[in-house]
Amino acid sequence: MEHDTKLQRLFQLLRWCGAAMIVTAAGTFLVQGWDETGDVKRYLALLGTTALLPLVGYVCGIRFQEGRSARVLVLTFLALLPIHAGILGGFVLSQLGDATTSLAPVAQWVAPSKAAAILLVAGAAALLVPMTWASFRVLCRRHANLLTGASVGSQALLLVPDRSAWTATIAVVPILAITAWCAMRVRPETREAKLAVGSLLTPAVLLVARQVLFYDVTAGFWAVISGAGAIGLFTLGEKTRDVTVERVALVPALVSAGMWMEVLATSYELTFATAWLGYGVVSGAALLALVLFSTRSKRFFAMSALVVNAVVPATFLVLDFSPWAALQLIAVGLCFSSYGFITARRGALYSGVVLGGAGFVLEVRHAIDAFEASGWLALGAFGVVLVALTAWLERRARAVRLAESDVKVSQPVRATLP
Repeated sequence: MEHDTKLQRLFQLLRWCGAAMIVTAAGTFLVQGWDETGDVKRYLALLGTTALLPLVGYVCGIRFQEGRSARVLVLTFLALLPIHAGILGGFVLSQLGDATTSLAPVAQWVAPSKAAAILLVAGAAALLVPMTWASFRVLCRRHANLLTGASVGSQALLLVPDRSAWTATIAVVPILAITAWCAMRVRPETREAKLAVGSLLTPAVLLVARQVLFYDVTAGFWAVISGAGAIGLFTLGEKTRDVTVERVALVPALVSAGMWMEVLATSYELTFATAWLGYGVVSGAALLALVLFSTRSKRFFAMSALVVNAVVPATFLVLDFSPWAALQLIAVGLCFSSYGFITARRGALYSGVVLGGAGFVLEVRHAIDAFEASGWLALGAFGVVLVALTAWLERRARAVRLAESDVKVSQPVRATLP
């Protein structure tokens, strides 16, 4: 029995090694180096080789009754689709877009005419789309039509004859959205179904890689992609009830906030202090937005927002002083200490006291040393806001208590009614 298990693992390893070799060989077509052969002939060779994979998979599954090898070949075929879309996008760009001189010749694909570019796209689609549908039928039979439509739509975005960062940003977002939506609709349970849904992300990976390697990228590009990734992970985790996936959204959310602050800092020439402290505010707002929509990770995202907004002003105050950093530290300290006091968590209570006390001392020292509105006036205004906010919260709490008491009183009365 143990010998058979090791043998099956060896066969599986050999299958995936063969698939990796096929994908790597096809990937070399993206950075072609055969100068003596025309671009069109090279692509037709790749197209013919790719078309053999589902046919060989069919032989393995039907003739040899070996479904695992067939599924590996089918997955390999799906992994090659973005490579085809990328090459066809090069053909379309060469005739319908603005050719760029900054692109290395090794990554250029030039069609002889507009008609040839259109025919190449139409011919490849006529061959690959039915095979894509058949592949999804093997991996996820019930949702083959949905996954085929999503795959074709995602691959089509690689054909857009524009290589600007803004266009790439617009193209990546719907691919991520389509993948997340399909994952929620399909709810894959088997490994093959999960890989089938995961293959929908490959066009986005290729698009980002192409933009980074050969064209211009901006902070806004990374901000949108990271933000879309955070939303996708959070939504997927909520729908599938996977807490781990939901909480991983924290990382791209923080990255997106940082990229947005870089965009704002560049556009409005913000100082380092303003940009760094603003990052704490922006990231905190993003995480609090996740708190509003989360059902299982509210405390995780809330604590993350507090920790980020504690680290940001604290690290800045170590390097330099800013009254706004001190006020931000006071606010975070009050939040920590309030949470610790209500929940009887001494760690949070003492941490909040230390943070708020440090910020308060620094702010008072600044108000004494420099007679500026940024010191004494900001501190006084913060105190007024804090008192007003406390009054509002107390009023809300009293209203909730009255409502609960009215419900308790009315319940026995309703019970005696006929």
